[in-house]
Amino acid sequence: MNPLEPFFIRQDNIYALPAFHYNMECACQVRLAFEYLQPDCVAVELAETMQLQLLHAASRLPDLSVVMAYTEQQTPLYYLCEPCDAAFEGLRSALERQIPAYCIDLDVDGYPAIRESFPDPYSIQRIGLKTYYEAFDQAQHVSKEPLDFDREMHMAKRLKELSLRHERILFVGGMSHIRNILALTKRSRFPELIHAGREVIELCTLTEDSTREVMAECGWFTVAYEQARGEKVFIPPDRQRLIFSLFKNAAEKYIASTGNSFPGYHLRNLMKFARNYALVGQRLMPDLFQILSVARCCVDHNFAYETWLLATEYPFLSNIDNLLPLDLSLEDLWKHTKQIRFHLKQPSRKNLNFEVRQKDKGKVRFQPPNIFSICSYPPEDKAVENFGDFLKKKGTQILTEEAGRTIPFSSSLEDGIDIKETLHHWFERKLYVRVKGKPLGGVGSVVVIFDEDTPKQENEPYQEKYPWAMTWMGEHEQESDMALYSTSPLQNVIGPGISRCEYGGFLMSYPPRRMHNVWGDPDYSGCRTKAEVLLMAGIDYAQQPVIVYVAAKPPRSIFKSFAQRYGKKVVYLPLGQLSPVTLNKMRSFHVLDGYDKRSIAGEYIF
Repeated sequence: MNPLEPFFIRQDNIYALPAFHYNMECACQVRLAFEYLQPDCVAVELAETMQLQLLHAASRLPDLSVVMAYTEQQTPLYYLCEPCDAAFEGLRSALERQIPAYCIDLDVDGYPAIRESFPDPYSIQRIGLKTYYEAFDQAQHVSKEPLDFDREMHMAKRLKELSLRHERILFVGGMSHIRNILALTKRSRFPELIHAGREVIELCTLTEDSTREVMAECGWFTVAYEQARGEKVFIPPDRQRLIFSLFKNAAEKYIASTGNSFPGYHLRNLMKFARNYALVGQRLMPDLFQILSVARCCVDHNFAYETWLLATEYPFLSNIDNLLPLDLSLEDLWKHTKQIRFHLKQPSRKNLNFEVRQKDKGKVRFQPPNIFSICSYPPEDKAVENFGDFLKKKGTQILTEEAGRTIPFSSSLEDGIDIKETLHHWFERKLYVRVKGKPLGGVGSVVVIFDEDTPKQENEPYQEKYPWAMTWMGEHEQESDMALYSTSPLQNVIGPGISRCEYGGFLMSYPPRRMHNVWGDPDYSGCRTKAEVLLMAGIDYAQQPVIVYVAAKPPRSIFKSFAQRYGKKVVYLPLGQLSPVTLNKMRSFHVLDGYDKRSIAGEYIF
């Protein structure tokens, strides 16, 4: 069935649409059915005693409202009115077309919180409401509460009365009640049922902070629904596409706020993890809690926070009629709530003398007196040297494993039993042991390439992303010489003489104070990219025989042959094998236009 084809169950002049509350897909189906049927009356499954307030709330949409009442025990009851609810979409459409709208449900106290097991309503988007409802109706085995029979009887009675006065009635009811209600409308007599007493019924609105927390369909989905609703031809938004666009837009905010990169594989991992997480809970699409958990696990807490800000932003709060704003929590409105916490990068709360200054880019400049006066920020130097040490150990480990071999056991277990090889030669009745190999020697250079800075396609215009190429000498014996290419120091000035840059790639060579300007060296004029310049320089300047090359793709074979000519070896380590969090920390660095700026740099960098 076409998902855009409206579905309803017709009985005489009553057109019943089965739906769930607070679900975007069901609200879309109501909108489609209303435009197709053009009814002269709408009835919805909402409390009849609160009809005046509920109609007022529907007239305020897309601004949010809360209808508040009290039980006999003076416990507050809250009815949240938001656009992505099937019942409120029915009332809202009726008010816009100026046709009668009625709330026909029996108002009861003590109704239990029933958790029905039903397929993910997102499948309505794919298979249509008709197929979904038929599957739901066949699989339904929920034992109903006594109050359900009273409610269904009252709604059947009110529908019977409305059918005598109107020619075409659109009824929006609960998916598990529709069939019984339509069957009961054939009765000729109905018992008299009494509503629960409500002395006070108030209409309120929500504060902005409360809106972010309590909306059933978060702001990102609701805004998309409102935009689709405003089009001439209504096309239901696709939740899966909205989740992808949420992650994509959050990535842009994340890059701007943190300066970290956001590789393309993050989006692939996010969508795959979100799908699997939803399937664990027997759903097709993740809820907001799962979306934020996925963002936190696949990237970091800062990205999860940016995702939350975008997902819960709701621009339609206006309160033009000055209703009382309520600050409600999840526990006030919903059962079975979950909390998620974000641990954002920030300075220590115990460092009372530390104050990060406002990064006002309009008032600060980066103006080194000469090229020899610029310097780095020492804490970042230490971090990148530690990272280089880690990569040296990693490269040595790879070579050791490559040079290892398996031999039959004779007198020593060597480095342990090789289970795989022993089973492979089981017919020989011998044990095989693993012997570690010996690497060629130490690591002389480390090359890390974050981005080769080349056009994706040969025919597209090339715009250089990392124009600044530089060679730095180590300041002492514990530092390496470094050649790098990065963004311009003038591009992102965050303080007086302090600039934030981002590596495209860098070379670290040991020991220090030996490296010439590799970017002006004619020996490297035949290299195709900056990454190849760094790799060839790393081979030339390495005093130890091993060069560790970290990049998204391996180097050309010509460089391995070039290294072999001088008795050296290039060890390739895929960039994807390293932690994305660590890579984000390493990729950004700061340049100071003089050594005197080191004393104040900590006030602008953390």
